Amino acid sequence: MMIVSSHAGAQILAQFLDGQVKHLIENVSAINHSNKPRVARLYAIYSAIIEDAISIRLLCENARTNQAYIVSRALLERLTNFCFLQLCTDAEFSDYVDYSLNKAGRSLDRSIEAGGQVKARIALNGGEFELPPEISAAIAKFTSERGREKTRWTNVSLPDRAAVIEAKLGNTGLFMSLLTIYADASEALHGTLYGAVFHLGAYETSPPHDQASLDQHRYRTLSALYLMAGGSIDTLFSLLASLGESPFDAVAQASKRAFREAAIASGLAVAKEK
Repeated sequence: MMIVSSHAGAQILAQFLDGQVKHLIENVSAINHSNKPRVARLYAIYSAIIEDAISIRLLCENARTNQAYIVSRALLERLTNFCFLQLCTDAEFSDYVDYSLNKAGRSLDRSIEAGGQVKARIALNGGEFELPPEISAAIAKFTSERGREKTRWTNVSLPDRAAVIEAKLGNTGLFMSLLTIYADASEALHGTLYGAVFHLGAYETSPPHDQASLDQHRYRTLSALYLMAGGSIDTLFSLLASLGESPFDAVAQASKRAFREAAIASGLAVAKEK
């Protein structure tokens, strides 16, 4: 049996993620007070990444694996966006910021229709209000020629955003995380039968058939979630270090060392001979 299919193996990778969260928290102030405008502007996203990582640990520790996948998807998308937005054009960064102003404005008067009829509506002052100019401009930016809302802040796909990051840093592991987590988490969010039970191995070629094999599958799944979350955070640290953001050069080195040690201890990698 592979060590990652055991409680001991999962705990090794859980401790790796714990260390990554500790690094994130210790450097909150460096992000909030960064002299790089884009880094400081995205402080809220950095904080949300911390919350996601902690939530993954709590959910996994309490056997809420399906929900852990959903939160892992949020972490991956937030982290990918944070990194991409440090490298994108000024226009793309502006679109990202304006998209939230657009959503804030639209939230003041929203409704849902079915069969051509409004079934529910929430509107400030019955829809009679005036928006600040910057919010009106943001709404106009994200309105199509046909008058419909544009529901994405960018036309650059998530894999293509990850590719921009990889072009800057080299191999990051983001693509493997997106491949193994994003689609399954989406199924869970969409309420499909697959999304309700995939984390139990029900649709695998050799599904668990007794308690022992189910336990092995569970620990293997937990190991993967811890590894993907911790590894993605390693990418974030590397990106911040590449920008010359103090003190992330030392943080990135410590992260990579911990990543390597956890991989060796859990049997996912072999130590190099000296």
